[in-house]
Amino acid sequence: MSFHGFIVAVVCGRRALFVLAALGLCSCAVVGPESITAGRGVYSEVITRTDDEQILNAIVRLRYDESFGMMSVASVTANLSFSARAGANIGVGDSDNYAGNLVPLSAGIAYEENPTISYVPLSGEEFMRRMVSPVPLNQWLLLGRLSKHPGHMLDLASTRVNGLRNPLLGKEPPSPEFARLVKLYDQLRRVGVIDVVQPSDVESHGDYAWYIHGYGNTHSDGVRELLDLLGIKVKPDGSPILVPVRVAVSPSATDAHVQTRSAYDVLQVFGAGIELPQAHLQAGLVEEVIWAVPKERRIITIRTSEKRPDDAAVAIFFRDRWFYVDATDTKSKRAFSFLRTFIGMRLADPGASQQGPVLTVPTS
Repeated sequence: MSFHGFIVAVVCGRRALFVLAALGLCSCAVVGPESITAGRGVYSEVITRTDDEQILNAIVRLRYDESFGMMSVASVTANLSFSARAGANIGVGDSDNYAGNLVPLSAGIAYEENPTISYVPLSGEEFMRRMVSPVPLNQWLLLGRLSKHPGHMLDLASTRVNGLRNPLLGKEPPSPEFARLVKLYDQLRRVGVIDVVQPSDVESHGDYAWYIHGYGNTHSDGVRELLDLLGIKVKPDGSPILVPVRVAVSPSATDAHVQTRSAYDVLQVFGAGIELPQAHLQAGLVEEVIWAVPKERRIITIRTSEKRPDDAAVAIFFRDRWFYVDATDTKSKRAFSFLRTFIGMRLADPGASQQGPVLTVPTS
């Protein structure tokens, strides 16, 4: 190779290094943000989907009187690694021997992501306490802001109100008036006649109250019937009415005493919406319940199929059947979305985390 050719090769080599350096700078500026854009969405999607499947699995297994477990994603750590290569082909001797067969310059960058996911099992005394103890009233009221039908929330949250027994779940004979109470409460809340407030009056009996106002002639009959069902001795005359709401069992002539459900109860209520396969009932794998919820009062409908559903919002495979929420069933999807928020607040709360083992799983 001539001296001129050697100089050209060095220049080409420098150009190769320059090109490689430029590519490296571009990679640092582009690959990093792009990796967040691509990776974060994928992680979020997978975590959301598996959380949904875990909750549905808990509903189904509890309905079949089988044990279930839950795990919370504690952390996702993604390790990024880059590698670069550069090459140059230089011909020596007669150019006829290599003409058209050499690539003068080559460069490349490899990008690799190795995520590690850590899980924390939800278990222990604190988890069980949150599972079986009644949910505080303030949490139910907070969740009520997510519902388009406040009556549904009252139906789900309470086992009884001022002595009226909720027939949605329980072995005790239901009070026929409860369904009417729920309907009136829903109607009056949606038109703004009843608001949930925190009274500043130190003499109020509870932390929260139903503030009944603006009912006039249009809604006076509904307000009067609601108060009569509750047994509250107040005559609606058009002026505002403040009904303190307390967590209690016994009826009251001045307050609304609400006995709230536990998270375990809520999962049972959702389990009542499963359309059980006849084959499982006949085989004794699952039993009918005496508190079977009428179809029109179901919070959710969970369907079953021998084949994997084509269009499901969430689905799991359990005992040779697919259990799923139909993606076209808007009411059930909203109910399941609420349940996911409820579980996240009630069970997977940071305050409920245990000093148990942390399972770390490398994904590659």
